[in-house]
Order: sequence, then C-alpha cells, then structure tokens
Amino acid sequence: MATRHKISRKELKQPDEFQTVFETAALFFELHMTEVLLGAAALLVIVAIALSFFYYEARRGRAASARFDQALSDLQGGKYEAAEKELTSLAAAEPHRAVGRLANLYLANAYLAQKEPAKARDALLRYLAEDDASVFRGAALDDLAVTYEELGDYKQAEATYRRASEIEGPEQARAALGMARMLQKQGKRDEAIAVYRDFLAQHPYAPERTLVMETLAQLGVAPATVSPPPMVKPTNPPGAP
Repeated sequence: MATRHKISRKELKQPDEFQTVFETAALFFELHMTEVLLGAAALLVIVAIALSFFYYEARRGRAASARFDQALSDLQGGKYEAAEKELTSLAAAEPHRAVGRLANLYLANAYLAQKEPAKARDALLRYLAEDDASVFRGAALDDLAVTYEELGDYKQAEATYRRASEIEGPEQARAALGMARMLQKQGKRDEAIAVYRDFLAQHPYAPERTLVMETLAQLGVAPATVSPPPMVKPTNPPGAP
C-alpha cells in the first residue's frame, strides 16, 4: 500500500515561493521607496516634455507650411516684395524643414522676376548646399545657370547648364539648349553644333526642333546634314484589312 507523506510542523512553517518573492519585493520597495518614487516622477517628467515638444513642433510645422503657402500665393500673384520678405524669413527661421529649404529656391524666382540675378544666384547656391539631393535639383541648377547667363558669366553658365542637362526631368532639354547657347556666346562653334545635333537626336519631336535647325543653319550647317525625325509607321485600325 502506498504511504502518504505526512507534512511536518517544520514544513508548515516554511513560506511558499510566491510569498517569498512578494515579501522580497515589498522589502526592496520599503528600503528604496524614495528612489523608486523619484524614478517614476522623472519618467513622467520626461514623457511630459517629449509630448510637449512633439505638439510644439507639430504646431510650428503647420505654421511654417501656412507661411510657405502664402508666400507662393504672393509670388504667383506678382507680389514679389511680399513673397521675398516672407521667404527670406522662412528660410532663416526653418532651415531644418523642407519648406525652409525650399524657400531659397522660390526666393530665387522672386529675385529673378525683379531682375536681381546676383541675389537669385546666392539664394540658389544656398538651396543647393542645403538640399542637393532634392527632386528639384535639376530645376535649381537650370535657374542657377540662368542667373550666371544674365550676369554675363557664360563659362559658369555653360558648366551649370551641363550639370542640369545630366539630370532626367522636364528641365533636361532646356538645359541642353542653354549649354549650346553658352558655347555659342563663347565662340565655341563646333562644340555648340555638336550639342545641337545631339539635342535633335535625343529629342526628335521637341517643340524647339525648328528653332534648333534654324540656329544650325545660321552656324553654316546645311539642312541636308541634319537628321530628320524618325518616321512613325501608321497602324491600321482594328478590323482593317
């Protein structure tokens, strides 16, 4: 017959595991109550500061966006002085925000509209230094080349148009023509002709094609030597024999 273990009086007096852990935790809290309470209070303070900073930055971001939208509205409405003032302030106050960096790009447009290419150049250089990887880099380089051209620095304008022409985008074709134009102004006829020819090959249906061919004719290039655009083979409509 199986024998039943009899619990001794000594075993009954021994605390179980849960009781031991609980009592240990209680003893630790009692001995270190001040440190625990101070740590909890410090954590609450840190959380409160983080939340306050988050909401502050969110409000500041919304305000910066509103200012940027107003400046663009002024710029598009021809209020160049008002746009210039707001964009200058925004660029100085918010250099770490996208709208703050973009402010210099649009500030350059305001300066160009007011025939101030030197100020536009400086604004564009600041923009490119702060946000060189932006999707607007091609547009910024193209505008920068325009400022150099208006300032009569054709060599620098050529180099900048060349950089802009290497970036795929809507400004690429215009930048290539700008580069060719600067080569012409420097008296580099053969290099200009090569760029114009390459433009016709790369952009056979560009609206500037006629103007480019006229320019080549003025440079002494016979029309017969200019490659015509490729013919598009007509397709028969569905059901046609």
